[in-house]
Amino acid sequence: MKIISGDEFGLIKLISTKEKKVIDQYGSLDSSKSIINIFSNFTIKENDNDENSEYSELENLNLFVSSLHENYVLNWETKRKISSYNNENADTNFISSTIKFPSNDNKNTILINGTSDNKLNVVSFNDENKFINSSCYIPLDNPNMKPKIILKGTSNSIYNKDCIYALYKNSSLVLYNIQEKKIEFKGKNLPNDELNLSIPIYDTDIIEVKNNPRLNYVSTAYGEIRLYDKKASPRPSLNKKVTNSKINKLDITEDGNYLFIGDSLGYCAMLDIRKSFSPCRTFKGNTGSIQTLVNIEQNNNIIVGGFDRFVKWYDYKNGDDGKVFVKNKVNSAILVGLEKNKNEEFEDEEEGEIDDSELLEEEEEEEKEKEDNENDEEELDEQNESNNNEENEDEEREEEEEQEKEEEDESGDNNASNNLSSDKYEEEDDEGKNEGELEEEEGEESGDKNKGEGDSNEDQEEENEDSNGEKEEELDEEEEEHEENSDNNEEQEEESNKEEKEERENEEEEEERDLEEEENEEESDKLFKKRKREKIEEEEEEEEDSSRPNKNKKRKLF
Repeated sequence: MKIISGDEFGLIKLISTKEKKVIDQYGSLDSSKSIINIFSNFTIKENDNDENSEYSELENLNLFVSSLHENYVLNWETKRKISSYNNENADTNFISSTIKFPSNDNKNTILINGTSDNKLNVVSFNDENKFINSSCYIPLDNPNMKPKIILKGTSNSIYNKDCIYALYKNSSLVLYNIQEKKIEFKGKNLPNDELNLSIPIYDTDIIEVKNNPRLNYVSTAYGEIRLYDKKASPRPSLNKKVTNSKINKLDITEDGNYLFIGDSLGYCAMLDIRKSFSPCRTFKGNTGSIQTLVNIEQNNNIIVGGFDRFVKWYDYKNGDDGKVFVKNKVNSAILVGLEKNKNEEFEDEEEGEIDDSELLEEEEEEEKEKEDNENDEEELDEQNESNNNEENEDEEREEEEEQEKEEEDESGDNNASNNLSSDKYEEEDDEGKNEGELEEEEGEESGDKNKGEGDSNEDQEEENEDSNGEKEEELDEEEEEHEENSDNNEEQEEESNKEEKEERENEEEEEERDLEEEENEEESDKLFKKRKREKIEEEEEEEEDSSRPNKNKKRKLF
C-alpha cells in the first residue's frame, strides 16, 4: 500500500508499507500550516488489491488539502499547487473539513470547512480542480453555540442533494443542505434521566451505514455509541457505552456488521454490532490519542495515526501489522495506492491483439510437460512391479522356513511321548514292590506329625501375643503424635493471636500518635496566630504612640 499522511507542522508524507519508511514528502515545518484533513481523487480498481505488487500510478494523483488558514489542490507528481483559497477572516481558523466530489447534481468539487466562529465555509473547484468561488454562512439558528463543528459528507442516495452532517458540543447532530442552505434533519437528545436532568451531548464523529444510508452511528466524548434512524425518529434508537474515554474516530465495514473505534487514550478496537458491540479484536501499539482511522475494505486493513507520531496499519483478518515513525503528530492519513501483481499481464482494450507465436509456444510446452509426466508414470509403474515381485519371493521363503520348523517340533514331541510311556511301566513295578515299606513309613510319619502340630500351635499363640503387643504400642505412639500435633497447633494459634494483638496495638499507637501530632500542629498554629496578632497589635500601638506627640506639637505651635 501507499499512504499519504498530514501532520501538525504542515508536512505531507508518502509512506510505503512494503519498505516501511517515508519515501517522499512535501512542505516545510510551519505550525501555522497545520493540516486538518486530506482528500484525494484516488479510486480503487478491480485489480488493485492483488498481492506481491508494485505500487499504483501516482501521475494523476491530486490531493485536496485543508489546513488552518488555507485550502489548496496539490498535484503530487509535480509537487505544485493547482489552486488555493485562503481564509478571508484572519481572526478565525478552520477546525474541521469534509469534501463532496462531483455527482450527477453537481459537477464541481465542493470542500466544506467548519470555522472557529461556528460557521461553514464552502469552497468550489471546477473539473480542472481550479478555485471558482466561496461562501460562508451559519448552519444553525443559535450562533452562540460552542465553536466545535465536526463535518462529515453523506452519500447522495438519501436525499439526492449535497448534504453534510454537522456535529456540535451541547447540541444534537444536524443534516445540512448546502445548495438550499437549510436543515434537512435535526436530531434530538435522549429523554431526561431519573432525576429529570438532561443528558449531556458531545458528539465527536459520525459514520453512515453503507448498505443502509438512513442509519447513522455517532460517537460521543463519554465513550458511547448512538444509533440514529433518520426515517423513524430524531432521537437515538440505541445508546451503548463501549469505553471509558473519549471516542475520536469511527469507521464501519461495507456489510455494516463491524465497527472500528479509536479513542483519546490509544484504544483501538473492532466491535461486532450483532453481539451488542462486543470487541472481537483490539489493535495494540497505540500510546497516544488517535486522530485518524480509515478502513480499507479491499485488503482488510485499517490505517491508524495519532499523537504517538506513528502511522500504523493492521490486517484485521490475517493479523499482518506494520508501522512507520513520521516524527510529528499525525492529523490525517489516506490511502493512495494498492499493490498489483508483478507477474500478471494486462490486456490492452484498444489494441486487443494476441500473438499466435506465443500461443503455439504455450501449446508445445504443455505437450512436452504431458509427455514427461507420462514417462515418469511408466517408470514409477515398473519400479512398483519389481518391488512387488521381490516382496512375494520373500514371503514364500518365510513360509517354507516356518513349515520346516513345525515338522521338527512334531517329531520331537513323538519321541518324548514314547519315553514317557516306558517310564510309566517301570514306576508301576517299583510301586508294587514298595507298598509294604510305604505303609510302615506312613505310621511313623503320623506320630511325628502329631508332635509337630502341638509344637506349632504353641508357636502360633506366642506370635499372636507378640503381634497384639506391637499393635498396642503403635496405637500408643499414634495417640502421642496426635497429642503433640494438637499442642503444636495450639501454640501456633496462640502465637498468631499474639501477633494480631501486637499489630492492632501498633496500629492503635500509630493512630494515637497521628492524633497527637495533629493536635500539636493545631496548637502550634494557634500559638503562631496569637503571636502574629500580638505583634500586629503592638505595631498598631506604637504607630498610635508615635502619632500622638506630633499632634501635641502642632497644637502648641498654634
